[in-house]
Amino acid sequence: MGKLINRFWKFPFFIQLIFLLCVLGALINVVLLTRDVLNSAVLWRLHLGFLILYVGQAAFILTQEKYVSLLTLLQGIMALLTTADFIFVPLLQVFGRMYYWLFSPSVESMKIYQYVFMSAAFTLQMASAAYLWGYFYKNREELK
Repeated sequence: MGKLINRFWKFPFFIQLIFLLCVLGALINVVLLTRDVLNSAVLWRLHLGFLILYVGQAAFILTQEKYVSLLTLLQGIMALLTTADFIFVPLLQVFGRMYYWLFSPSVESMKIYQYVFMSAAFTLQMASAAYLWGYFYKNREELK
């Protein structure tokens, strides 16, 4: 366990951020999955799928596996086609709420915000997939 923690601290900030957001996403999906199972909701399969993707990404990051980028890519495509459960949603929501509280936007502005939110979330997801691939592929010998 100590070796994994040491690895985490040696990663660049962006990979640490991705890892922490994956852990947060996994925790959120555990709560959603629990709620779905208790209430017999139909989205439990979707939340279970995202939970598996988040846990897989976190594990692959700690094991320095370059194929984490494929899980990140898959999650981005699934999120775009379903519930917008992208890795960077929590950060984007913070910025969105600050914008809402500071400027009290109109309904039309909120529609524009939703479009920008989805575009930014998908772009960040794809950029993180590319970054993870590049970092772990380039540094595969140094990381061992």
